[in-house]
Amino acid sequence: MPTPPPHDGGAGPYNSQSRLARLDDIAWAKIALAGQAAADVLGLTHAARGMRHYLGNTGTDYHIDPDKVMQDVPSVKDHAEYYLIEAIEQLKENNPNLGSPITFEVPWKGYAITKDHSHDWFLAMAAVEVCSTGVVTFTEATDGGTRPAVDMYYQTHMYDRYNWDNGKFVNFGKIEITDNMMGSLHTAGLAKEFNQFGTSSTKHYKGALPMRGSSIHEGTESRQGDRSDPTRVVPSI
Repeated sequence: MPTPPPHDGGAGPYNSQSRLARLDDIAWAKIALAGQAAADVLGLTHAARGMRHYLGNTGTDYHIDPDKVMQDVPSVKDHAEYYLIEAIEQLKENNPNLGSPITFEVPWKGYAITKDHSHDWFLAMAAVEVCSTGVVTFTEATDGGTRPAVDMYYQTHMYDRYNWDNGKFVNFGKIEITDNMMGSLHTAGLAKEFNQFGTSSTKHYKGALPMRGSSIHEGTESRQGDRSDPTRVVPSI
């Protein structure tokens, strides 16, 4: 995965509160724990898992599944593919030769997941950085069209800094959780912000490059990244 973009400062330095200031946070941590349990019951699976990891207070990296995100929130897939197609168009302009594989890396582009898109992923991430990498070979167009003909393998990457900034709130069932309250658990040393990220399975597309704003439909030769598949042969990305 490419190096993620810088993230904001979150709630502030970890474990930076005085001991006396932490008394209310200890009580609040118990409420937050009940909040994640309520989220799980309500089917907000990824939101609950993320909060559990935060309350686990390790700060270790956490894996997210971009394939699942794009399945649940198709507009994230549309966002990734728009900038992927744009990058391939520019690559074709700068590399008119046919037949040679070219590696590419699409810059990170932020996307805001709203509650209307998915209540679960809104609570789990809200805003996520998205980019793509891959290998493309430009081939001879056979249908007389004006769009570049491509044979392309690519992956989608996602990154988010799980932190809580002041001024917002969310509801886990009937429990209202403010960003200020959750962020204070980090500065009290009772929870810890962390990086969450992941890489999709490898996708394959062969054909005329779609227009920007159109969906990339994977070809019948596509492999979904299952390394146990003995027929899976994918160029190095």
